[in-house]
Amino acid sequence: AYEDQVYVDDRTIDSHIKRLRRKFKKTDQNFDAIETLYGVGYRYKA
Repeated sequence: AYEDQVYVDDRTIDSHIKRLRRKFKKTDQNFDAIETLYGVGYRYKA
């Protein structure tokens, strides 16, 4: 029913990354494993 109405904003991924960072920081205040690469995207540092 939603196939014709799909709209993905450029900020969708940003919103998900923001939520993930917030969840990880609840358990580890020093969490910084998700790195933002300007103009490219994101990278997870293991």
